[in-house]
Amino acid sequence: MSHRMLTVFLVVIAATVSCTGVPKGIEPVAEFDGSRYLGKWYEIARLDHSFERNLSNVTAEYSRAENDVIKVLNRGYNEKTGEWKQIEGKARFLADETVGSLKVSFFGPFYGGYHVIELDKESYRYAMVTGPSRSYLWILSRDTSLDDKTYSDLVDRAAEMGFDTASIIKVKHDQNKSYLPPEEGVKMQPKAARIFTPCPNSPNCVSSLADNKKQFIEPIPYAGESAAVQQKLLAILESFKRVRIARLEDEYIRAEFKSLVFGFVDDVEFYLEDDRKVIHIKSASRTGYSDLGVNRRRLEKVKTLFEESHLDRAGTIT
Repeated sequence: MSHRMLTVFLVVIAATVSCTGVPKGIEPVAEFDGSRYLGKWYEIARLDHSFERNLSNVTAEYSRAENDVIKVLNRGYNEKTGEWKQIEGKARFLADETVGSLKVSFFGPFYGGYHVIELDKESYRYAMVTGPSRSYLWILSRDTSLDDKTYSDLVDRAAEMGFDTASIIKVKHDQNKSYLPPEEGVKMQPKAARIFTPCPNSPNCVSSLADNKKQFIEPIPYAGESAAVQQKLLAILESFKRVRIARLEDEYIRAEFKSLVFGFVDDVEFYLEDDRKVIHIKSASRTGYSDLGVNRRRLEKVKTLFEESHLDRAGTIT
């Protein structure tokens, strides 16, 4: 394996571990019974993130699927728009099923950590969950409310673990059950999914939002401010020949790549999802059926250049 390939491989492995690993110093619960954890949970409190912003009446339902997969269905009511939102995902245990440590995916094969760190082992009536870092925290209950003492004890325990408990928000559950959305309710999606069009059923398109392995490509993990990262991407794109920046907005880039001989155009898109610190990517040919792997190789080249470069203090790529 070449030095460059080894570097890229290590970066990808590190990014995967950071997305699914347990925050340092925290242990998921042992003697965990996955079958008892299944069913419906109500979100009592959380550390807020943009993907749940303005949502109340949030629930999570877990059920068994095939091949040791756990089906996940999250729902919530958007207080600003008056709409119910929902999104489906899948979860798998990271290793031993007697340990409450799983990985959850809502966007293709890209997973994030889901770690149960406190649990009512006697009756499975309440739980506390974190993600890959201490910026994620949820307090869950089998009922729409939790008694004050239990809630206070969980918050105190979270503080001992190093969570920012002053920023915890409580979640309302005030919508009548008859108003719960049907299965085909409006889905919660990353903003990239509302900007990127889905890949057609042809091999000349790859996307980090594709739901099949042939068209899926890993998004690019990043650190730092999204504005500086966007400038870094622009510098990389401008190093290619026959490329034009067709659209540039906050956190979004669309570039057009033109082939040398026939002048065929491929559309290449990037969206910086700052909450998860990943760049969603897509490259698709406007015409034809097969691209002989051109779109995938292009994005892999962009990923390699991104991983090998860095920014100086002035924000200039070097």
